[in-house]
Amino acid sequence: MIFPNLRHLMCAAILVVLTPTTASAAELTGTSWRLVRITSASDRIDEPEDRDRYTIEFQADGSAAIGADCNRGFGSWRSEAAGQLEFGPIATTKAMCPPGSLFGTYLASLGQVSGYEIKEGHLHLATTAEGSGVELEPVSSAPLAATVLGEAVRTEDVAVVRDVVLGRLFEQFAQKNGIRAEREEIDAHLEALRKGMGENGSADEKSLTPEEAEQLGELRQQMARSIIRQWKINKALYDTYGGRIIYQQLGPEPLDAYRNFLEQRRSEGAFEIHGKAMADAFWRYFTDDSIHDFMEPGGADEARAFAVPPWQAQ
Repeated sequence: MIFPNLRHLMCAAILVVLTPTTASAAELTGTSWRLVRITSASDRIDEPEDRDRYTIEFQADGSAAIGADCNRGFGSWRSEAAGQLEFGPIATTKAMCPPGSLFGTYLASLGQVSGYEIKEGHLHLATTAEGSGVELEPVSSAPLAATVLGEAVRTEDVAVVRDVVLGRLFEQFAQKNGIRAEREEIDAHLEALRKGMGENGSADEKSLTPEEAEQLGELRQQMARSIIRQWKINKALYDTYGGRIIYQQLGPEPLDAYRNFLEQRRSEGAFEIHGKAMADAFWRYFTDDSIHDFMEPGGADEARAFAVPPWQAQ
C-alpha cells in the first residue's frame, strides 16, 4: 500500500514483471472504463481530479491497458466466471507523477481485485481487503483523441493525450537505444539529494514510522531512476535534433528536439492525433513560445544542461 503520509512527499512509478493470464468474461472483453473513486477498508475515499487520467481497457487477448495518472500500465486479466476477476502483475512506464497523484493507490487497488459487479452502468471492483473497492464508469463514449503505436486513446483532455503519446514513444525510444539508469548513477543521485536536504531531513519525514520511512526510501530510488532515465532520453534527443531548451521543474527539456522527434514519428505513422481541435491543442505545447521559459541560446545554462548529469550536479 501507499501510506497517506507519503502521498504529498512524492509519487514515483512502479515497474514489475508482466505475467500472462487468460480472459474469459464476455461482458468485460473490449470494454474501457475510467476511475470514479477508490474506497479503502478504513472508509477513506479517494476521487481523481481528472477521471480520464485513470483508465483500464479489457482487451480480448487477455491483456489490460491501464492509464495511471502520468503513466501507462500494461498487464493481464482473467475472469473464469461472471463476477470473478483478477489481474496479473502490471508493468508501468516510469514517469514521476505530481504530489497528490492516485497513481500508487490505483495500481495497488487493482493488484488486490478479486471480483466485479456491473451495476447501473458502473463497474465495481471488489478487493481482498474487506470493505474496499474501486468504482469505474464507461469511457467508450469518449471521443477517439489519438492513436499511438496501435493503441487508441479516448479522452477530451489534451494533457492526457500528450502524456500517453510522449510516454509510449519515449518508452520505445529508450528500449531501442538501450537507455536506462544504472545502479551507481541512482546511488550518486540519492547521495546528492541527501546532502541537499541536510542531516536532519524534513519535518514531515521525522513523523514517519519505520515502515513508512522504508517505503519513502524505495520511492526516492524510483524517483531517481525516473529522473536519470528521462535526462538520458532528453540528452539523446538533443544530440540528435538540437534546438532550444526550456526550464522544467525536473530538469532541462529540449523542446525543439521534442517537436522534431514527434514530427518524424508522425511521418512514420507511429501516432496520429484525431480532430483538428485536438491536434491544434496537442501541438500548441511544442510550437507556442509564449508558454515556455527558454534558456538563453549560447548561455551558461544551455551549455550545462546536457553536459552535467543530474547525479553529478552540485
